[in-house]
Amino acid sequence: MLSTRRHRAIAEWLPNEIITNLFRDLCRPIVYRVVDLEAGASVADFGGTVLSNAALAGLVRSYSVNLPRAGMSIAVKSLSSILVDSSKALVRLEALSISSLLLTDTDTGNLFRWTFPHLVRCSLGAASRHWSDTEQQHTLASFLIRHPGLESLHIQLGPHNLERSSAMVRIPLLQLQQLRCPSRIIPSIVAPGIKRVKIYWDDGGLNDVDTVFAALKAMIPSDVPFICSNDDYDENLSTVVDSLSRNLPPIRTLELCRYEFPPPNAVIDHFKNCLPRFTGLAFLSVQYMSRDPASTRKEEEQLNVLSDACPTLEACRLHQRAWRKVDGMWEKYPLIDFDVLAGLESWAL
Repeated sequence: MLSTRRHRAIAEWLPNEIITNLFRDLCRPIVYRVVDLEAGASVADFGGTVLSNAALAGLVRSYSVNLPRAGMSIAVKSLSSILVDSSKALVRLEALSISSLLLTDTDTGNLFRWTFPHLVRCSLGAASRHWSDTEQQHTLASFLIRHPGLESLHIQLGPHNLERSSAMVRIPLLQLQQLRCPSRIIPSIVAPGIKRVKIYWDDGGLNDVDTVFAALKAMIPSDVPFICSNDDYDENLSTVVDSLSRNLPPIRTLELCRYEFPPPNAVIDHFKNCLPRFTGLAFLSVQYMSRDPASTRKEEEQLNVLSDACPTLEACRLHQRAWRKVDGMWEKYPLIDFDVLAGLESWAL
């Protein structure tokens, strides 16, 4: 009780200004450690604060700036310079994520020429086609080479932004575990501990699909339950799955994200021919951006076809419906639980 009384007495005679400052000093490391903003006035305010106060800038470990939920204003790229300048001020930064739609080409190049000594998670890129230039690709490669400690990397370049993978040098990222990028970047990456990949394809990238998966195969540890996600249009996915089944048969989780209606029977039949090659596939997810309302009744039929073709399947998702095999029988399963079970929950950045 004596200690409690003493503490109470100190609080009674300390001026309110000192108490306020004490609490502010105690809270600042917590408040500034993770900064997650939507593009807008808050970005400019935060930028002005850290650019004028190095002590506060040194507290930030994670900085993320996303597009506004209500949509992007035409003037939003006016934040580009302050975004880059404020990011460069964060000397202890471990995680950085900025939507490519918020940065101009010039500021993107400026940011990629900077080095963050403690960076382990990164999501950056450029939105325009100007990144097809060889010089720009080497700028990106140089940025990655200077950050060998990266564990999670999302390169926000559409496949059309890159002319060829040969324009990029070999990039050793020995700590990398998660990678999201256009297909043409993968042959340039050296990451012997990779566990999860999400690939964006285009028509040109499909010309090198075997090269991409052969490079990926060389990076995957044999004892890792590997997750491979592929994002493309329906007509390309057959080629992707065929090559994947030949080059990486032991993968445990396969996610296919498609932009069009559920596959016609011809596509399902092609998947049926490829799936037996997978020797350990446990989780299959097939999603699409647009939806044919009449397809719902077909999903269980498609499930049975896929299950017969791949008896190792333990759970399956077809768009907004999921199932799990229990005692040899398929039962409906919550989508959230399926994503956790399959290791497809949101990426950590």
